[in-house]
Amino acid sequence: MLDRAGRWGILPSYHGWQGDLVETRGATIDALLAAMGASQDRPPRVRRLKLQDEPCAPAPDRTWGWAIQLYALRSQASWGIGDLADLRRFGRWSRRHGASVILLNPLGAQTPTVPYEPSPYYASSRRFRNTLYLRIEEVEGAERCAAELEPLHKAAAELNQQRLIDYDQVFQLKSKALDCIFQAAPKPQGLDAWVRRQGRALHDFATFNALAEVHGPAWRSWPAYLRHPRNDGIEPSRRRLADRIAFHEWQQFHIDRQLARAGREIGLITDVPVGFAADGFDAWRWQDLLAPEMRVGAPPDEFFRDGQDWGLPAFNPWLLSGAHWEPFVDAIRGAAAHAAGVRLDHVMGLFRLFWIPTGMVAAEGAYVRYPAAPLLSLLANESRRARAFVVGEDLGLVPPRVREHLRRRGSLSYRLLWFEGSDPARWPRDAIAAVGTHDLPTVAGIWTLREPEHRLHHLRDKLVSITHLPDTSPTVDVAVAAYTELARGRPRIVLASLEDALGVIERPNVPGTTTEFPNWRLALPSPLEDIENADGVNRIAGVMKATGRSDNLSQA
Repeated sequence: MLDRAGRWGILPSYHGWQGDLVETRGATIDALLAAMGASQDRPPRVRRLKLQDEPCAPAPDRTWGWAIQLYALRSQASWGIGDLADLRRFGRWSRRHGASVILLNPLGAQTPTVPYEPSPYYASSRRFRNTLYLRIEEVEGAERCAAELEPLHKAAAELNQQRLIDYDQVFQLKSKALDCIFQAAPKPQGLDAWVRRQGRALHDFATFNALAEVHGPAWRSWPAYLRHPRNDGIEPSRRRLADRIAFHEWQQFHIDRQLARAGREIGLITDVPVGFAADGFDAWRWQDLLAPEMRVGAPPDEFFRDGQDWGLPAFNPWLLSGAHWEPFVDAIRGAAAHAAGVRLDHVMGLFRLFWIPTGMVAAEGAYVRYPAAPLLSLLANESRRARAFVVGEDLGLVPPRVREHLRRRGSLSYRLLWFEGSDPARWPRDAIAAVGTHDLPTVAGIWTLREPEHRLHHLRDKLVSITHLPDTSPTVDVAVAAYTELARGRPRIVLASLEDALGVIERPNVPGTTTEFPNWRLALPSPLEDIENADGVNRIAGVMKATGRSDNLSQA
């Protein structure tokens, strides 16, 4: 059985975070083979790609920028959530203060129903975008609805007074506003041409949203004739919902325009999640390519001792080449639009993914190989096409050969203060340097020992070692000193977290939790107008300039 499993790409074992060999259980192998449809002894052949063996677009050198959660970056004009006008303003301010880039959380679209999904890593679509990030007043035609928009904006502005983002209220208020504007100006200049360029994918996406508004978000519970985008029975519904379909296409046009405007202020690094929601548009669209009864996650490691179950569907690797790799190309191409760089979340997924069968816990899962060679070729091709450099989030249990493959392709590595044991002056040049990520503790959380995961409090020793500051030092001083050392290091790009610059205790997300923490729902404690004058933000910008970090995005 092991030989057959190996031919189908199931790893018989893997090395755990403590160096021990973890063997794949027989029951897990059986479940994985069934999910792949492995009725034969050998899998089908993977088609070879006729692409030039060239690297990704080059990354800039000796630059820096901010890592932000866009929903958290609110201004006094926001509708209860950070939006693309806030991003544009902050990008302009950041560029004037020497930054080159801003790393964003994923902007993937969510199903337009309540309760509204807050997690950007559990989006309905990786290609299309979350319209909660629209600045309502900047949508063409808003001026024609001034009287109707005024009470909606007043109600939304009141949401800015609470730090916890009320996604349901924001969605309902913005939806009413957008409905009004659409009725007033349904055909802005350029819409028809843009919609044609998006092709069938946009029409299917808008159809899915219109159907979800009628039948609810869980498409597997819809009438059978609607459960697949290619069913003949879906056409009468498309005709009946034509106005709502046009509305959702119209929204995507406007969010594309607003994102393009933000991207002209500063280089944006957009984020490609490793997966998407099991009940969302991508799962509906690509359902024939997914492995049934499987979820993607991660095995136990130092930070997450029970492993992680992300609840994401898994692509059957043996079906991707027959689909001309469209799901992967679609996600990369969508993220690269209006971007200077693209970050691949959990880049190990190009090589292998950890599958967890239904009815099993994360620790009972197993690794499944993916066709890395064609995926890397496609990644490099899309990177050059969009002139967007690539960052691979290569954290956790990543074999050295994986990093070598990525390096040869020109992908930047990720290096974190929390993970690395050496001085930043010894870190790789072809990398991005940061203290942590959205899933890891903030400087303030560790320095004050108010980080809720007590097992991570030992990270305080790293801060003491790199900053040489006494225990009584203010949190912002510690953050500035830590980023000063990163700025002096070798990596091409340094990313500073706004949470660290503002002394925020809470991290954006605590993996493995759902209701225990306000994951993806906490706004920054200060509005954008105050952030631009904040001591820590300006001091970090100052040390980046003092250490020779440039705002020049020209390629090295």
